[in-house]
Amino acid sequence: MNKFIRRSAAALLAVSLLFGQSITALADQDDSNSGPAFATQAPQETGGQAAEQPTDNQGNAVSQDPITNQADAESAAAQAAAEEAAAAEEAARQAAIVANTPYLQIQVLKPDMTWTPPVVGDDFVQTDGMGFRSIGIYLNNIVGNVIYRTYSSANGWTQWAMNGDHTALWDDGSLVEAFQIRFSGFVGNKFDVYYCSVLSDGSELGWTRNGSASGAMAVGKYITSFRVSLWGKETEGAIPYNTDHPLDSATNDGVSFGENGVAVFSSGTGAPYTGWGWNDRDRYYFVDNQAVTGWQYVDGYKYYFDETGKVVSDLEPLIGANGPYLIRINKQMNTTTVYVQDGANGFIIPLKTFLCSTGDDTPTGTFKTPEKYRWRLMNSGVYCQYATRLGPGLSFLLHSIIYESPNVNTLKPETYNFLGVVRSAGCIRYLSSDAKWIYDHCSIGTTIEVYNSPIPGPYERPAIEQIISSDQHWDPSDPVAAAEHQQ
Repeated sequence: MNKFIRRSAAALLAVSLLFGQSITALADQDDSNSGPAFATQAPQETGGQAAEQPTDNQGNAVSQDPITNQADAESAAAQAAAEEAAAAEEAARQAAIVANTPYLQIQVLKPDMTWTPPVVGDDFVQTDGMGFRSIGIYLNNIVGNVIYRTYSSANGWTQWAMNGDHTALWDDGSLVEAFQIRFSGFVGNKFDVYYCSVLSDGSELGWTRNGSASGAMAVGKYITSFRVSLWGKETEGAIPYNTDHPLDSATNDGVSFGENGVAVFSSGTGAPYTGWGWNDRDRYYFVDNQAVTGWQYVDGYKYYFDETGKVVSDLEPLIGANGPYLIRINKQMNTTTVYVQDGANGFIIPLKTFLCSTGDDTPTGTFKTPEKYRWRLMNSGVYCQYATRLGPGLSFLLHSIIYESPNVNTLKPETYNFLGVVRSAGCIRYLSSDAKWIYDHCSIGTTIEVYNSPIPGPYERPAIEQIISSDQHWDPSDPVAAAEHQQ
């Protein structure tokens, strides 16, 4: 009941404010954990064909868990209430997108360990000349992620932070000398993010954008103030910003490409670099400034990098989809990764990754899937498709986003747009295409690990790339619905 009250209060607050902040999350790319092997023997799929159950638009029975005692009834009522609270929050966020202009909200932590007042829009973030130790940025009124990190010469770059979390504090009290900001998902398709800095010696630097470094690197200066601005990709005319000299450093910093088309990296410090690097949304691994290509073992995983050095995050077109599989669900980051075996090395090849929505009640641990359902009636009276039960005796499913009835043309569009943002009632939600992939490819008995980590996994967290309107009631990722609508 307390969890229902908290969810209801959150939903009412979202309605009153029209839009709340995105989920707080911290992103990094050095998770070296890998799961154990698992047996492939499994029971057969369960279809749930009781005569009194509802049917879908093709006449197939829709399954539903029976309620056998008072405890089951109370649990079902609580889960139904949680599902309704989540639906209210999704509706409020959908209304905010229609009614409001996207904006960033920024705060920084000053050396005296006080946070500056929030800055909304493109006004300067000021520190009274003190500099700052950490930054937190919220993205409002649009779908997608804002991702950012900070740098000091004594410590290098922090891990990436995302959607309102603050960047890590250095133990030695170092001030931020440089920072990077980038977008992923729909917001990155609609906007560029520009930013510029003022340094401790009074230098006013030019603007840069989309993940490039702003500030200073290894020259004994720190940032005292900065500005951030959104600029629409479809806006006509030249940007009104001076982009000369955005970084005070010994050499250029960032990714460029040689005559052979392969990425190379230059560190602003002038030192050789080995590690991960980004060119906006594209990710590379460098050894002594040179991008690796082909199959490589990095951080305990086996990755594939294309001919330019960019990591490939969907390996199915390259190696096919041949199980058995290990599914790892990062509850904290709402990210699911499917792994295949690398021989005796175990499940260390990340085949693909999915965005998902989990909830407070989603259990952590290791499970084996016992049954599947083509359509499923939920406790709140709504439906999902391509459902796989998380484990024996559990009420939680891996399933699609939400439908009003067992018909692909009754989608609740807000559950598509805010996947990965709004918490579920405990089940794990996916786009219909991703739920279908799990349903089709992962046999009964597949091992699923649910865990919490600030690191999404071997790949970056996916994002919704294109939102749908409030009057579109089919999932564009669903091949059945897309074929019907000739997409």
